[in-house]
Amino acid sequence: MLLSQGRYWRAVLGKEASAVQLALHKETLSAEQSELRDLRIEVPLSRWNTLIKNVDSDRKLLGGILLDFASHKEYVSTAIASDRLLCELRWILLEATAALVEAEVVQVLPRRSDGESA
Repeated sequence: MLLSQGRYWRAVLGKEASAVQLALHKETLSAEQSELRDLRIEVPLSRWNTLIKNVDSDRKLLGGILLDFASHKEYVSTAIASDRLLCELRWILLEATAALVEAEVVQVLPRRSDGESA
């Protein structure tokens, strides 16, 4: 199920509905970014709240979270370093979250006062 799609990124709910797959559109990448064509990030739904709560944090923190789920970990820093890719990724993650909530696949939980998820 397609959750969100932009010029560079696409978010798809996996066949087993246990993870969201984030991938770059191969045809839209520049020659300098051609190495990123193999980058796939598969975020388990059980970790989606952690990712979405840090979507607007600095790029190092977001990149570190994505690193845990990437197929080619060496490409995450390159993707996060690009302002265009990072900006669209954040938008794709928010759109995908809205689609997941509407489909009642995930529930976004508020933070507790001590900083932990409820």
